[in-house]
Amino acid sequence: MMMNDGCAVTVDIAGRPMRLCYTINSLCALEDRAGMPIDRLMDRQFSATRLLLWAGLTHCQPELTVTDVGNLIGRELQMGGTLEDIVDLCADGLRAAGLFSA
Repeated sequence: MMMNDGCAVTVDIAGRPMRLCYTINSLCALEDRAGMPIDRLMDRQFSATRLLLWAGLTHCQPELTVTDVGNLIGRELQMGGTLEDIVDLCADGLRAAGLFSA
């Protein structure tokens, strides 16, 4: 489920509603954390997904760590979700922020 509220979208991850919002700063934090540009990071499926989701969630939930987000992804997968579903949520959030085209 996703609801759009300007830059932020509300998504359900592991049964928990969370606000996803991408900004230039959050994407810079992602690249700084990864030590590489996003396009190179995308070759690392699990790391890329975890960092991409973390970057979007920390604008509205700054207390979340990368490990917290990895745990959320793990619970979502246990509940039948897929990594592709999570990537799709992130892509929707990037589009809502005007940072990713269709």
